[in-house]
Amino acid sequence: MLEERVSVVIFEGGKARTAVEEEMAAVRKAVVLDNIERLKGTPGVDEVILGTNYPDLAEEAAALGAVVDFSDAPFHFGRRLLQVVQERRLTNVFYMGGPAAPLIRREDILWIVTKLKQEKNIVILNNVQSPDMVAFTPASALATVPAPANDNELGYGLGDIAGLRRVLIPNSAWINFDLDTPTDLAILSMQPAAGRRATEALQRFDFDLDKLLKLRSLFGVSGAEVALIGRIGPPVWAFLNMNFMCRFRVFSEERGMKALGRQERGEVVSLIGHLIDRDGPREFFRYLGSFCQAVVFDSRVLFAHWKMDVSDWDRFQSDLGRYDLVKEPRVREFTQAAVEAPVPVILGGHALVSGGLWVLAENALAAEGREARRIMRL
Repeated sequence: MLEERVSVVIFEGGKARTAVEEEMAAVRKAVVLDNIERLKGTPGVDEVILGTNYPDLAEEAAALGAVVDFSDAPFHFGRRLLQVVQERRLTNVFYMGGPAAPLIRREDILWIVTKLKQEKNIVILNNVQSPDMVAFTPASALATVPAPANDNELGYGLGDIAGLRRVLIPNSAWINFDLDTPTDLAILSMQPAAGRRATEALQRFDFDLDKLLKLRSLFGVSGAEVALIGRIGPPVWAFLNMNFMCRFRVFSEERGMKALGRQERGEVVSLIGHLIDRDGPREFFRYLGSFCQAVVFDSRVLFAHWKMDVSDWDRFQSDLGRYDLVKEPRVREFTQAAVEAPVPVILGGHALVSGGLWVLAENALAAEGREARRIMRL
């Protein structure tokens, strides 16, 4: 058995330009600190390295024992990660995005660390199409691929270009849920397993949880119909079907649109987007509401179908249902139609229809006192 050091690298930074982004950043920082504490308390994790441009986060992370790589220089994901790997001579790397896995368990961390120490020439992913946790060995493989622009591209480069064998982390809500949008924060606020700092940060928000609670209650209703729209992956859908009698109408499109460069090249095509273009968003939701009791909508596929670079402000206000604050007319019209739809429409991004949906399903089972049925992996 090879026993080498495992280094966890976390990147979290940016520059908040609006009040919503500042609120999001505060929760993300809290999640990073909670995860550093979890990681430091897990056997086999030899060091935690934080790359950030936030002075307050750097100070608090250092107090928890993390190695801080502070820089306010222009950031490029792949180049910065390679610099950390080479300067610190890392051998086994477990990379996590700052808002990734706020509900990750120590047993999940231990599984990843053990794999890295026992095997070689592997890349471990929490999601094949859009990973935000990527563990790999040897770390030197990173130098053999074009510098990835983001963590989605990192998994593809190490697997398809560097030739490392792909290994998937055993699927669960806890390793797939992350924080990209205000909707994800609302879901996290409902979780008793959230970290102490994240829970405190979330108390500053006044979330309207009515639609999420309605969705969760429908899972246990035999014959209820819920529409799932966007980048829904097979593991989430399989888990829902294994555990609930609710009928799910799944419209899955454009998985991996970022990692494969389709969004950047303007190649995203959406059937749902075509229907909305043809009939208008109000008629679309009216018809959907005639046979579904709730809708979960990953709106980022629609925006990419429209070939629009929607600002963080508009995306987040849309998720919150504040259509009067959305500046882009087309996004405003879509958001208003969703808010005024005859059934609850929950808007968000990829995290909503992957980990977020899964977490709500786990909550529903816990409320019923039922053990989840899970796909066994040999």
